[in-house]
Amino acid sequence: MRHALFALFVVGCDADLAEPDPKDSGVVDDGDDDGDRFTTEDGDCDDNDEGVHPGAVEACDGIDNDCDGLVDEDDAVDAATWYIDYDSDGYGGTAYTAVACDQPSGYVDNADDCDDTETAVNPASAEVCNDVDDDCDGLVDDDDGSLDASTAETWYLDADGDGFGDASATRNACDTAPTGYVADDTDCDDTSADAYPGHPETCDTLDNDCDGEVDEGVTTTYHEDRDGDGYGSDAVSEAACAEPTGYAPLGGDCDDEDAAYNPGASESCSEAIDYNCDGSVAYADADGD
Repeated sequence: MRHALFALFVVGCDADLAEPDPKDSGVVDDGDDDGDRFTTEDGDCDDNDEGVHPGAVEACDGIDNDCDGLVDEDDAVDAATWYIDYDSDGYGGTAYTAVACDQPSGYVDNADDCDDTETAVNPASAEVCNDVDDDCDGLVDDDDGSLDASTAETWYLDADGDGFGDASATRNACDTAPTGYVADDTDCDDTSADAYPGHPETCDTLDNDCDGEVDEGVTTTYHEDRDGDGYGSDAVSEAACAEPTGYAPLGGDCDDEDAAYNPGASESCSEAIDYNCDGSVAYADADGD
């Protein structure tokens, strides 16, 4: 009987020392193929991806990362914030927002619109004269350096303060004239307040009424007075505001080379000479009758 038991023991030991089956890896298969500690029995919806299992962080990648049956839901770690775009101009406001992986209908990825009820008001619009901050830069009309000048009024510099402006000196502004500017551009001389359309013409060598003529109708005609007798020749005259040197305000001198001859001279009865330039002479009464 002892011999039989010993034989059985030896046989059992020899069986433990036998070569293992090469098909047997020696690792126990626990059903977790991706090593994320979740099996399909545990709810792993993709046992070939260690980043997919119950409790995993949901990401915007088109995969149900947390195995809740939903893909790319709003609580995804990299979900974006979207802003309502009421006026559909491509710029959103802050009235309503949405967090989502994909852009919701009616929402955009920015909150740059300063008036989401007006399509023409957004950062891409041009600033125009309308009392509105069209381009959403915080500046309105004339205060905005990017104002579209074509929508503004043209104003003219009034340097002399006479209410009439210089057509060659302009500035654009909306409804209010800039300081020193007026709406009129008809001043012919913006350096003198005595020159503008409608100003009475005066003798000052200026075109006071801006009609293109100077001192018209207000000058005095002076005559060249070569002999200095106060009377000038009608043959040489000049219209001026002040008496030119060598001229006299009175004409009619019939001999401007001799001061004895002029309209103010006295006739001599002893000489048949026209001293006073009236075209006649005085004759002496030789026989005393």
